Amino acid sequence: MTIGIAASGPRAGAAVRAAVLGAELLGRGAIGGFAVYAVLDEHGRPHYCTTQRGGIGHAAIPEAWLDASVAAAISSGPDRPEPLVQFLPGAEGVGLVAGHRLPNRPGADGVPLNQAVLSRLAAGQAPQQALDAVLAANAEADAGLVAVSARGELGWGNSARVARRSDRGEAHRRDASGSLALLHNSIYSYVPQGLADALAELAWAQIQGRPAGWQFLALRAPVAIRPAARDRVLVDAAGAIVALETADPHVPMLNRRGTAIYLGAEVWLGERKVGRIATELYADLAAGMAHPLPGAAQHTILMRAGDVAA
Repeated sequence: MTIGIAASGPRAGAAVRAAVLGAELLGRGAIGGFAVYAVLDEHGRPHYCTTQRGGIGHAAIPEAWLDASVAAAISSGPDRPEPLVQFLPGAEGVGLVAGHRLPNRPGADGVPLNQAVLSRLAAGQAPQQALDAVLAANAEADAGLVAVSARGELGWGNSARVARRSDRGEAHRRDASGSLALLHNSIYSYVPQGLADALAELAWAQIQGRPAGWQFLALRAPVAIRPAARDRVLVDAAGAIVALETADPHVPMLNRRGTAIYLGAEVWLGERKVGRIATELYADLAAGMAHPLPGAAQHTILMRAGDVAA
């Protein structure tokens, strides 16, 4: 498994989804295949949404789940052993346990590591205490774990074996409003600040209820691609793409699937430049129009707003 995240607080469900979708857009590697997304409802009952292919952008997550105050996800490449919920177990009134590498592998006692943590949560241990005990007893297990209790307490960590890897990433946030933690491996990205911190920024903004330096833009309906002096993405206040402008005279004439707008293009909201795109948009191009591809990861791009003066 390549990435695991858990979160608690306002819109923790949205935070978890944002982090994994961000990894699918900004990263390359074993990502965008299977995904397990889980929330605890207001009664502490776990609910799941899973997919074998297409990543979290392909998972049919109910809109109401994004408001959940306890959530977790795990994702990696496609076609993993069923049932997929074995990679992210949960229990009513207890919590959820995600992770990366092989969090479901049996420990020294024969119990899957993530299930062992969940059992300790059920017995009253705090997530960090439970997770530390399981990992200490299985130092050479190929696993990292992220656990969140039904009360919103969080714990995370890697085994000694995984801690020696050079391709790890991790980030966490915590304040009075909530908390989140994510672990990943084998996701490669050009993001200068580091991929884990970028994903945490995206997720934390959802919990905090404020805009992030990274923001999602979506092509939700066909839009015109117009010739122009420079590349621009025109958006509305909700982040929907309403038109594309390109300085490449070839693009508006294409009749195939391809890149609809070039990396680094300016983003404009009305008469104001608000950022530059950090991921490219692929679409079905025909007769001067860009038609969205299915799946959120296919019709969504990320904008970086932090380097743009207000």
